[in-house]
Amino acid sequence: MGIYCGVIVGGFAGYVADAPSLGWRIAFDVTGLVGVLYAVPLLMLLRDKPVEAWVPVAPSKSGEFGKMGKALGALFSNSSYLLLVLYFTLPAIAAWVVRDWMPAILQKEFNISQGHAGVSAALYWQAAALVAAVGAGVLADRLMRRTQRGRIYVSAMGMMLIVPALFSVGNAPGQHSFGLAIFGLILFGIGWGFFDCNNMPILSQIVGPQQRATGYGFMNFVSMTAGGMADWIFGIMRDRGVGLNIIFSTFAGICVLSTVLVLLIRPRDTERDGGAAP
Repeated sequence: MGIYCGVIVGGFAGYVADAPSLGWRIAFDVTGLVGVLYAVPLLMLLRDKPVEAWVPVAPSKSGEFGKMGKALGALFSNSSYLLLVLYFTLPAIAAWVVRDWMPAILQKEFNISQGHAGVSAALYWQAAALVAAVGAGVLADRLMRRTQRGRIYVSAMGMMLIVPALFSVGNAPGQHSFGLAIFGLILFGIGWGFFDCNNMPILSQIVGPQQRATGYGFMNFVSMTAGGMADWIFGIMRDRGVGLNIIFSTFAGICVLSTVLVLLIRPRDTERDGGAAP
């Protein structure tokens, strides 16, 4: 929820950039200053949890790199984990473009101000994702009482909502419909909330506790790399005149593939078996 709220507030920076007396640099200056000041109460108030009993641990002969290699080896031999990495990464291709390029798309295609475009691109889908994430979390927890695939099913529902959302966003400029674009963004946010809130819980169902931090870190590494590349490639495609409807239809097809991938994941009792690969 914190990330969603941060992106929503950041969307208002377009109005700051439009103001002649301010400009975009002041938005970065204020954000940096707030971050520095926020560190002070964190430093004063955050404390490590007290350790009730210290248990000596024998030093590892393999060292930190050896332990990391062992963890990655266990993860890479886990077919469900590899499916989750792909599932986590493929929708990010569309999400990064929506998050990073949508203000520019709305401003250019609908001839609106930078401030209006920034708020429209961030507020609607991030607010929808915030609400949907809470609702999807409750729904997933309830479905888990019936089946161990409950979280997978809820995440797949969200991915299927993202598919028509991308079609709507991609075709809105051609239809000259700003309302269709906003509808697509809201639907995208709902689907993203369903997807986003279940990724870490699904990971916890397929790998053991000792591998989860490494597993999630690698997932983020792959996803962010793919997302950054998608931003760059999107810019190249737009420079070459590729239509938004074609680009976003391709994104929708990728999300259909993602739905299939998540349904192939096999959860198990990772607390009992330690997350060893099947």
